[in-house]
Amino acid sequence: MSLADLDLRNTQQLMDDVTARISLSRGSALLVLVDQPATTQRVLAVRRLDVPARQPEWSRDLSELLYDEMHALPIPPRDPHIRAVVVTVLAREGLVGWGRAEKTWARAWRYSNHNTDALDRDIIVVTEHGWASLWSHAGGTRPTAA
Repeated sequence: MSLADLDLRNTQQLMDDVTARISLSRGSALLVLVDQPATTQRVLAVRRLDVPARQPEWSRDLSELLYDEMHALPIPPRDPHIRAVVVTVLAREGLVGWGRAEKTWARAWRYSNHNTDALDRDIIVVTEHGWASLWSHAGGTRPTAA
């Protein structure tokens, strides 16, 4: 397995698949479990978290929430042919890009120590202006946060 096997094949398609399942209301934070991201890119689960997208600062509670959520997702067992990643989607107001909220989520992932068979791979920001992947730098004008 190479790192490229964990990259999303088509980030726009992922966003379309997510919005077909759940609304992107401002302030919401979602976890999206994606099987075989570089090839079939099949969405296995979308979970809305019970915390707002904008977190004032990192806390152990946020890392523990991510740990618990990762253990609740239907993650397939990892082997050389099965790969799964989790993408965080943050719907908020403002400019699309790295801000305090995204840095807080990145730090929460760093200290979540979930040790599951899926890797936390990307943070996608969705605002009234469109969306952007902070990993691949892909972006688009649709969907937007309502």
